[in-house]
Amino acid sequence: MNRRNVLVLAATSVAGLHAAGASAQQSSGIEAIKAANQAFYAALSARDTKAMVALWANKPYVVNIGPRSKTVAVGYADAVSGYWPAAFDAFSEMAVSPASIDQVQTDGKLAWVIGTESAVLQPRAGGEALKFETFFTNIFEKNGSRWLLVSHHAQVIPK
Repeated sequence: MNRRNVLVLAATSVAGLHAAGASAQQSSGIEAIKAANQAFYAALSARDTKAMVALWANKPYVVNIGPRSKTVAVGYADAVSGYWPAAFDAFSEMAVSPASIDQVQTDGKLAWVIGTESAVLQPRAGGEALKFETFFTNIFEKNGSRWLLVSHHAQVIPK
């Protein structure tokens, strides 16, 4: 084997190892994003304000649009500190979970999860439970080793 072939073979091997390492990092990153997404639904269904607050970036640009929202809640105080306790107070029980996850993507700094979710909400005032499905988009931002929510948008799927 001549010197040129050895250099080409070495460069190809290094590129292959780099791609394999990037793929493994991408896979572990996707799993961490899925875990953060699942933690959001666990806090939501448990109506756990403390857990919910811990999942969000404390930033002025976070955004929340729930399926019953009439306005866009922007900023940590409105989108998280104000929205979730009020939503949890309105219902005695909440069961919300992803019905399907259609896409999980990341560029290493931001990540998004898109799919559908199923919701069953029991009004605190009594009466029949609200049952509906939504399209959702959850956007996460990497903060150190953690993925924190910066945007949640859930829109009722028209029937």
